Amino acid sequence: MLDLNSYLGFSFRVVMKKIDRTLSQQLEPYGVSIPQSFILYSLLEEDGATLKEIGNKTLIDSSSMTVLVDKLEKDELVVRKLDSQDRRAIRVFITAKGRDIAEKASKIGIAFNSRLYDLLGEGNQKEFTHGINNIINGLEG
Repeated sequence: MLDLNSYLGFSFRVVMKKIDRTLSQQLEPYGVSIPQSFILYSLLEEDGATLKEIGNKTLIDSSSMTVLVDKLEKDELVVRKLDSQDRRAIRVFITAKGRDIAEKASKIGIAFNSRLYDLLGEGNQKEFTHGINNIINGLEG
């Protein structure tokens, strides 16, 4: 029998738990979770996107998206408005307060990303990224 650590899926799980814990602690002072920060980043890129568009971009399912946006709206980081052309669509807009937090969270994300690349070591970064993309593309469906 193989040791759990020899299973690549287990190693990915360990890494993701450590990433989640570290990033969550860094975002905690701003009152947002990792998925909420992804929603805010998405709105920095495309303010006024629909819940579905944000969900597709951030890989957050619709039931989770509703709960996350409810909290962001309660904290006055986003506002929801009905689409003037399509009354069935709800568009989400980032507020000034949300933009401020998104920009601070983005800086945390950029710094954390640099730290991860540093941990990989200079010679491994390109190969690791290529390998991860191969796994992502190979497991689609």
